[in-house]
Amino acid sequence: MSKAKSILIVTQYFPPETGASQTRWDELSKRWSEEASVTVLTSAPDYPEGEIYDGYENQWLRHQKRGTVDVYYTKTIPSSSGNLLRRSLKFVWFMFISLIVGIRYTSPSVVIATSPQPLTGVSAWVIARIKRATFVFEVRDLWPESILAASDFDNTLAIWLLERTVEFLYRRSDHLIVVSQAFIEPIVDCGVDRSKIRFHPNGIDLSFYQVGESGQPVLDDFEDEFTISYVGTIGRAHGLSIVLEAAPELDDSQFVIVGDGAEREQLERRAKELNNVMFTGRRPKEEVPYILRESDAALVHLKPRDIFETVIPSKLLEAMAAELPVILGVQGEAKRILTEADGGIAITPGDSDDLISAVRRLRDNSDERRAFAVSGRRHVNKHFNWDSIAEDYLATVTESNDSFSMQ
Repeated sequence: MSKAKSILIVTQYFPPETGASQTRWDELSKRWSEEASVTVLTSAPDYPEGEIYDGYENQWLRHQKRGTVDVYYTKTIPSSSGNLLRRSLKFVWFMFISLIVGIRYTSPSVVIATSPQPLTGVSAWVIARIKRATFVFEVRDLWPESILAASDFDNTLAIWLLERTVEFLYRRSDHLIVVSQAFIEPIVDCGVDRSKIRFHPNGIDLSFYQVGESGQPVLDDFEDEFTISYVGTIGRAHGLSIVLEAAPELDDSQFVIVGDGAEREQLERRAKELNNVMFTGRRPKEEVPYILRESDAALVHLKPRDIFETVIPSKLLEAMAAELPVILGVQGEAKRILTEADGGIAITPGDSDDLISAVRRLRDNSDERRAFAVSGRRHVNKHFNWDSIAEDYLATVTESNDSFSMQ
């Protein structure tokens, strides 16, 4: 492919932040930069605590090279994941400032906006129209359904505006990318042409999660008990109170919850009397494979909501890539993948008795644990490899475009 292609990615979240969106666009952008000129337009990093990361400042604009990828970090309105009002202001602010920076500093032939949050699509659409570029809208969550399922947000006018905005972006995009096949039918029901919807899931860098048994533990507090780890955002959607309900019945097992988010402080206060639940806070991404190596099983969980049956949690793929058996409390697409992979045990979301039974089953059956682990890794290697996902995705967003030149 020609190096003349120029791709602009508009995303609220990007490394050094950690999370599914950040990892996805780090992996895709670095692979695409081997074939095209790639620029990322994002916010100053503050997710999820609302504090600007060390080594960064909340300045108007910072240009940085991340390998061969150009990254523009823009001034943000710092907000924790639990402050809905400030987060909303942050999203609106980024829509405007990304529009200004995108028009002033970039000359793309393809503009990609990724949600959440969906307002990135508004600025990306305007940039694409002004630059006469292909507009690609990536759907990583269905809005406003996701925010309604994960919070108490009930502003009727705001919900109506979100619905209209998202439907506008669906229709105006040249390509619609979904990370879950379960998103396709709801989008088609909005009147969108099915032919422009393509499925490009999240993937896994298998080598990143393949670490040896040698070396010191990265967390000193790991004990010798059977260890179930949860690694990821600790938000309202994740329903991790199930751990606190199950832990008293599992004295010979321990839960290690790695990450931060809106629910962490509340859950940590409730867990003070439990000696087998440990919260580590946010840890560097580079430590995650070692934390998983020191675990015996991984927990992946979301609250029992219909909307969550459409999602594929990235932590499910990460655990399978690390050869860990998974206890999965998510229905729908995620359960389908786990079942096809034969990579662990599916439980009913929110059912602590189910969680207790699954932990005991894995703890007492080392051969089954190993079989789940090997089968899960084999499955993600075959179906969720970043190299093939990036290649297919790039082909999608550059197809039917004959003029890819730096303007």
